[in-house]
This record gives sequence, structure tokens and C-alpha cells, in this order.
Amino acid sequence: MAKRFLVSLDLGTNELQNAVIQNLPAASEPSGVKGRVYFDSTNNKLKIYDGSGWQPLAFGANAASSITLAGDITGSGSVVDGVLVVTDTAVQPDSVALGTDTTGNYVSDVTGGTGVTVTHTPGEGSSPSIAIGQSVATTDSPSFAGLTLTGDLALNGGDLTTTEATASLFNANATTVNIAGAATAVSIGSASGITTVNNNLTVTGDLIVNGDTTTLNTTNLAVEDNTVILNSNVTGSPIANAGIEVERGTENNVSIVWNETSDSWSFTNNGSTFYDMTRKVVFDVVGDATTSDFPFTHNLATREVMVQVYYDGNDVDGTYDTVETQVERTGTNSINVKFSVAPATGKNYKVVIVG
Repeated sequence: MAKRFLVSLDLGTNELQNAVIQNLPAASEPSGVKGRVYFDSTNNKLKIYDGSGWQPLAFGANAASSITLAGDITGSGSVVDGVLVVTDTAVQPDSVALGTDTTGNYVSDVTGGTGVTVTHTPGEGSSPSIAIGQSVATTDSPSFAGLTLTGDLALNGGDLTTTEATASLFNANATTVNIAGAATAVSIGSASGITTVNNNLTVTGDLIVNGDTTTLNTTNLAVEDNTVILNSNVTGSPIANAGIEVERGTENNVSIVWNETSDSWSFTNNGSTFYDMTRKVVFDVVGDATTSDFPFTHNLATREVMVQVYYDGNDVDGTYDTVETQVERTGTNSINVKFSVAPATGKNYKVVIVG
């Protein structure tokens, strides 16, 4: 007679020794409770209830010695010393669905994108061929309708060219454009081409123009330098005249010219007839009641000079009045002013020479 326990029996990890599992014939299988175990004395098998039915536990001589695989994987195997050995396995064709029956990374198909062509037959053993319409190896010269770069462009050799009549090199959003680095020579345009700068141009270094003609189509010209040098390439003895010419449209041009032949400035009002420009030199005569001859060097390089003497003071003799003296043109660069009576002390005069 069995003793009933109405509560669970917890042996606290102690051994259950000399125990025998309940023996029942197959025809008298007890009611199923998930996890319940009994020994089928009819078939000599230990069985366990899995929640839906009694399942035999194979062991010893009653264990299955061979198995057969069916379904997606076929083959056969056997149990050797409690170890299942499977042989002659095969996966049935089209039985494994990528993404459903597998995990990890895989490619289900290859699809071309914009400008990229993929040639292949989707399926097992496919060898896709990807092409972009042209070769892009490092030694090739590919052609693109447009190219946008978010990083730097490094051009390591060769030229950057375009066949377009107008090429926009920089985007309108660029506020600062740096070309080349320090001590790098930059060449823009060809010897026969025309380079146009549409906006303001600031040159922080020297501006050197080696062409034959420099044309300024500007309304106002502001030059900070107070001296403009003409004929700057002349060395040795000068032979070329230099000057400033004014364009007058339908009228004759006029100019002011330094004449190297006469070593003098000349000008023209009609474009053909030139006149020497007059120059003026002023000297002082200081009376000392002794000196009556006063030599002066004017360096005007001509005897063709006009000399006028006037009183530099205000007394009974007059106020800055012209006086008559004897004038001797002693050379091309000198004169002598003579008084009949030596000017008294305090009587001073100005000598004005024009030529």
C-alpha cells in the first residue's frame, strides 16, 4: 500500500536511493501531468508526459540504433554508445529561405542604381557583373556630366581643363577662394587668350604688367604714389621723349612732353605745334650800400630768358614796384644784374627770371 503525499517532496539536493519508478502496463497508462514519469512494463520503456502525450525515453538495448532524416535535410545516422552519428546528409533544393531559415549577413539580390548596370541571373551560382558605362581606373580618363565633392580635391599631376565656352570654377556661395600656396607661381590663361575679372581685384603684393599695352577703362583713377615714373626701363643715355597725352575724340590730341633733344618740357594745343614751357627762378638782392653787381645762376640752359627786378618793400620809393637795372646774360645758365648805385642797406629787391 502506497503512502500519499499531498505536497511536493523537496529532498534538498539529497540522493534518492534504491528508488523504483512506477511500473504499469501500456494499457494502464496513468493520467498525464506534464513531467510525470512511469515505466511501461509492456514495452519496457521509461516514458514521460510532455503535456500532450506520453513519450518514450530510449536507453540501453531498447534505444534506437538508427535514424532517418526527412524534410529539408535528408540522410541517415545511428546511435553509438549513446552518441548520435549522422551520415549521408543533404539539404533539399530550395528548402532554405534566406532571412527566414538563416541568420547573419546575406545578399538576396544585386540591383543597379543610377548610372550603374548589373548583369546577372538571380539564383544559385550567379556571377553578377557591375558596370558604370566607362572605365574608371587610375590610368583612365572618365567623363562625368557633373561632379560634386564635399571634401578636398587633390590634383596630383596633369591639367584641369574644360571644353565649355564658359566654365564656372567656383560656386557663388564661396566667400574666400585660396589658389596655390606660398612661393607658388600661378598662371592664368594663355598667351593669346583674354582673362576677365568680373568683380573687384585687390593685389596685396606688387603688380607687374609685361604686356605691350595697358588699358584702363575706368571713370576714376586714384594713385597713392606721388611720383609716376615714365620710361622706367631706360638705362644709360636717354633718347626717348616721354609725356602725357590726352585723347580728345574728333579733335586733335594734346600732350605735355619732356623733349630729350632740348632737355626741356614742351606742350601742344593742336597736336602738331609744340611750345617750350616757361620756367621761373627767383633770387634776392640784399642791399649793403657797397655791392652793385649781383651774379645769379638760374640753370635754365638758355640765354632766352626774361629778367624783371622789383623792389621788395614799402617806402617812399614805391610798393613792390618794378625797377630798371642792367641785365647781362653771361651764359646759358647765368645772368648778372647791375645797379648804377649800390643799393643802400635795407633796400632789398627780387630778381625774377623766366625762360
